[in-house]
Amino acid sequence: MTTRFNSALLASSAALLFSLAGCSTVTNTPPTQTKEPPALQHIVFVGDSFTHGRYLPVRTYNNTPGTGGIGSTVASTNVVDENFGTVVTARQESSAGETGPWGGIPGIFAEFASEAGLPYDVHIEAISETSLADNYSAASDVITRPSWTAVVLQEATFQPIPSNLSLDSHSDPTAFCKAIDTIEAGVHAAAPAAKVFLYETGAPADMAYSLSTEQSAFSDAAYLSALGTLTSAYHDAYLSAATRNKNIAGIAPTGDAWALAWSQGMANPDPYGGSATGFSLTFNYQKGSSPVTRDVPTDPGFHHPSIYGAYLNALVLFQRITGTDARTLGHSELAAASLGISPDAAANLQSAAWLAVRQQNSTFSAANYDPCR
Repeated sequence: MTTRFNSALLASSAALLFSLAGCSTVTNTPPTQTKEPPALQHIVFVGDSFTHGRYLPVRTYNNTPGTGGIGSTVASTNVVDENFGTVVTARQESSAGETGPWGGIPGIFAEFASEAGLPYDVHIEAISETSLADNYSAASDVITRPSWTAVVLQEATFQPIPSNLSLDSHSDPTAFCKAIDTIEAGVHAAAPAAKVFLYETGAPADMAYSLSTEQSAFSDAAYLSALGTLTSAYHDAYLSAATRNKNIAGIAPTGDAWALAWSQGMANPDPYGGSATGFSLTFNYQKGSSPVTRDVPTDPGFHHPSIYGAYLNALVLFQRITGTDARTLGHSELAAASLGISPDAAANLQSAAWLAVRQQNSTFSAANYDPCR
């Protein structure tokens, strides 16, 4: 069966460039190689459960026990959870089964940065099931901190696409666009040199299931069609916001990377059935974690990323934000081993992330949906 994900993908190898300092010929001076050490980067990830990961082992990966690391400003693989232990009601981590402090996708990013020799001080400011506008209202003092060199914004999945696709009455694409502009302006008023990135989420499986069964019984073909429609809608929404606001530094196209992983056969796009093989990017029946999703198609496990989906998201963010080829992390990458991802699967996901970022279309004319007009 042919789906929209079975398109031919062209990839070319990218050579790694190394800058070597010249050797001195002055008498009694030994040859030297000099290179300025990378500057310490202070980064905060803003979002909801697609940032903190919701499920173990991702949710607490590379977290900072106890205080959550509040106040830390040094390079570390441990993440500072800005909301852990807060007295601000709107920011409290009170959702059942989501105990903190959180590390999540930022924790995986921090591990990649450490392995690549890049000094990052990584923070997370996430509130479950919360739009960027409400997040900013509750934590603007954190998000607009003058010390940030980078700020990553992830919108709640219901917000950027219209309600006829999300089937959620809370959808408000116009509010998504306004929130991006408001937060970008606030960040740059406090930290003019900070780079603001958008974390484009992919299409949740439960949303595609609901969309495909709105008029008829479930079928693999209808589900895959709905999944493709939603993937394109999220891509276009984030592209629209970044194109209209010239101060956005870039988009991390995680949804595009998921589509590539599906089309290349490494991941199964349909956790509800079908004949495709490969691991699931959606949590669904992930062994060894909890809670365990049962046979209910709209359980939250079908909405959130699995260890593979979270790992792929972190890879895309890492490559987009740092400019480092994700494939250089290699088969022996430590986060994959810790999360239970095989070396071959890790390398395949690294290739998908590299290709998604490389192929990202920055020309707005290619978008079919523009919520920011």
